[in-house]
This record gives sequence, C-alpha cells and structure tokens, in this order.
Amino acid sequence: MKKTPLKRGTTKLKRSPIKKTTKDLNKKLAKILEKISHDYIRNRDSKTKGIIGGYCFDCGDYTEGQQFQAGHWIPNSKGALTRYHPHNMHGQAGKCNCQYNQEKVKINYTFAMQDKYGDSHCRDLKRMSEKIIKASTKFYEDLIDLYRQEDEDSIVEYLNNIAHY
Repeated sequence: MKKTPLKRGTTKLKRSPIKKTTKDLNKKLAKILEKISHDYIRNRDSKTKGIIGGYCFDCGDYTEGQQFQAGHWIPNSKGALTRYHPHNMHGQAGKCNCQYNQEKVKINYTFAMQDKYGDSHCRDLKRMSEKIIKASTKFYEDLIDLYRQEDEDSIVEYLNNIAHY
C-alpha cells in the first residue's frame, strides 16, 4: 500500500481535546448566579414563607408560582453591577415583567422604587448602571456565595464597593 504525500504547505494536525475556557466558566457561573439571585428575590418578596407568591412591586396584584418573577428596574443589559443588585430586583407579576404595557410598567416601577428607597438611592443605582465592569470568575463566585448566605446587606456592600473603585 502506497502512501500518498500531502500537498505542499499542508500538514496533518492532531486535534486536541477542547479545553474549557474562562469565558465558558463565567457563562456557567452567570447562569447559576441568575437562578440563585432570582430565587432569593422571589422568596424575599413572597407573602408567606415557603410559598412563592406575593404582591407585584409594580401593579400590586397578587401572583404565585412561576408568574411571580424577579423583575428588574434597570434592564439586565446595563451591566453586571445592577443586574444582580437586590435593590434593582423585586417580585413582579409575569404580566408586568414580560407582557404588559412596558412604558406604563417602567413609570409605576420607578414610583415604587422612589417610595421604597428614596430619590438619592435610585440615582445611585442609575449611576451604578453606567459603570462598566468586566465580570470575572471571582465576581460571580463571590456573589453566588453571598446570595447563598442570604445576606442582602453584604451583597449590596460588595456591589457598592466594586462600583466605587
């Protein structure tokens, strides 16, 4: 059996196994953090311990189960600092979070935020959303640990410290 030579300039490469990159790990950690933070918010804002359900932060309607969601005041696309900030997330009816007239919802949500936290804190959250950070593996791991401890003050302090660097 005769071996045919490779064309000039080509080499046969052995494929190496695919290595997990930091980017892949961060995507996985971001999904874990999203689930943990949303579950925390839904439990925090539930009316009865152990039952997911409560009054919508926006419209005030009572909803339960999957329809009681973790809604964001500042959109997720604005960055990691506010995406996972517990003061930016509140129990919200699915109709307000995803389907309903979004312009009206944003206005009502803003009024509810100002009532709960005050104008100054709302401005601080808005400023925080303008700070761009590169979310590292450590960032995700630290926040996952803090959310698992269910220590909201520590979560807020951690995010505020990063925002003020």
